[in-house]
Formats: sequence, C-alpha cells, structure tokens
Amino acid sequence: MRAPEIGMRIFVVGVPRSGTTLVQSLLAAHSSVTSFTESHFFDRHFTLLPATSRPVLTRNPGPRLQQFLDENGEQAPPAAAWFQATGRRALGLRPLVPLWTEPVARRLLRVLDELALRRGASSWVEKTPRHLRFIPFLDRVSGAEARTLFVHVIRKGLEVVASLHQASQSWERPYGLDECVNRWNDELGFSLGRIAAPNDHFVFYEELTARPEAALRRLLAGLGLRWEPEILERYAAAADRLTTTDEAWKADVGRRIRRSATSGRRLNAEQRDRIRGWLRHDLYERLREAAARRSADTGGPG
Repeated sequence: MRAPEIGMRIFVVGVPRSGTTLVQSLLAAHSSVTSFTESHFFDRHFTLLPATSRPVLTRNPGPRLQQFLDENGEQAPPAAAWFQATGRRALGLRPLVPLWTEPVARRLLRVLDELALRRGASSWVEKTPRHLRFIPFLDRVSGAEARTLFVHVIRKGLEVVASLHQASQSWERPYGLDECVNRWNDELGFSLGRIAAPNDHFVFYEELTARPEAALRRLLAGLGLRWEPEILERYAAAADRLTTTDEAWKADVGRRIRRSATSGRRLNAEQRDRIRGWLRHDLYERLREAAARRSADTGGPG
C-alpha cells in the first residue's frame, strides 16, 4: 500500500506584528491542518545573495531542528535522522555547505511533512515572517510533491512599526523606528511584486479583525479548505500550542479577535508624525486595490 503523502504546505509570511500569528492560529484550528512553532529553518541558515537574491545554505540547521522538535514535543521523524548522521559530516565541511542548498531545503520540508502525517493532518502551516523573501526558492524546491501556498498578512504601517519597535526591545537586537519603517516599506514592496502569483494569497489585518468570519471564509476557499465555524472558537487553544515561553509579545493572540491599536500608547505625537512621513502608504493602497481586482477577476479571494 502506498504511503500517505502531504496534501498542502502553507507558509504564512509578512512583516512581524502584522497579525501573522493570528492567521497561523486560525488555520491551525482547521481539522485537517496542523502547525508548529516558528521554525526559522531558512532565514537563519540560508543567506540571500545580494546580486540575485538566491538563497545559499551557510549554516547547518541540525541544532535548530532538534530545538524545534523539542519545542513541539516531537521525536525526530525519519527525514530528520539525516542531520544527525550523514548531514553532520557533510555540513561539517564548510567550503562544501553551499552545495547542499537545495537537498537540505527539501529535507527540511520533508521533516514538516512527516510531522504532519504523524499527527494525522493532510496539510501543515509554517509561520516564520522572514521566510517572505524565500518564497521563490521555497516554491521551486517544493516541486510537484505537494501544493505549496503562501499567505501574506498585510497590516497598515504605523501600527506595525509601533508594535514591532516595542516587541523588539526584548529581543537580542532591538529595532530602531527607522529600521522598522524600512522593513515595512521593503517587505510590502516585495508582497506587491507577488500579487499575480497564483500560489500567493493576501489577508489584510484590518479586514480580518473587523469581519473575521468573512475574511477567513475567503482565505479558506482560496486555499481549498472547507469552512468550519468551530475555527473561531478553537483558534485560541491553537495559539497557545504555537507560542514558546520566550515569546511574551504573542501573549494576546488567543484573545477575542479585535483590532489592536498600539501606536497611541507606544509612540508620542512627534514620533507618529515622523513615521507617517517615512512610510510608503501607497504600497498598502496599491496592494489592497490589486488584491480586490484579482478577487473580482477570478471570482475568489485575493
């Protein structure tokens, strides 16, 4: 009898503090979907080459993989064993590490496949915001093994900058306000460039928090998942499973879905005015308009 295969891989991406954990938790509450803590498999172990933006493996992800398995209460599946044996020797030869770029990426995806199948799920969600820039690479290495889809979570810039700046104060390297603004501008520009990609879907935080059921129904339809009203009750428990003890800034994800306005509490009037001048508000509006046109043209979600 043929071994079961994964049906769908879903990557939730976007600027941190845009609502990516909320979207991940909602999807993870679906009966056929499972999810995990942030893996950071690609953003921490692959480097995007400046000239081409093509990823190259630069670090052995084996230690992070074991930490990830521990975070999720999982024993190593068969695909993970390679990192403890052959992979440890192969990736120990530093000059040859880049040669393993695509084989290691495919093996990491297979680890997630095997974990999902072990849990009885036909689809999985991986949410690491910085994997946004790895979409073309992940699309390519996934091949035809499974449907691989990307959900971009978009939120207005001022609130993202305020929340990201505040949350980063407890990180290893805090972000300055200008760095937060630049990241939002750059990454919205990248998402806008993906608007016509058939495997990419777009969720707007403001719409999701104002009309959760309508926005979620559209997203699920676009991903090919049936609507389950229980999701809106189960997602809080899913959020608890997806958050580690070190991620205090995610503590409010499981609360009732509502729009969070943090800029007024975390920024003074002068800071808000300065940030508004730096932000590329046009990128957000162009994304909204393009997503609406795409929805109208296809009869489905953006």
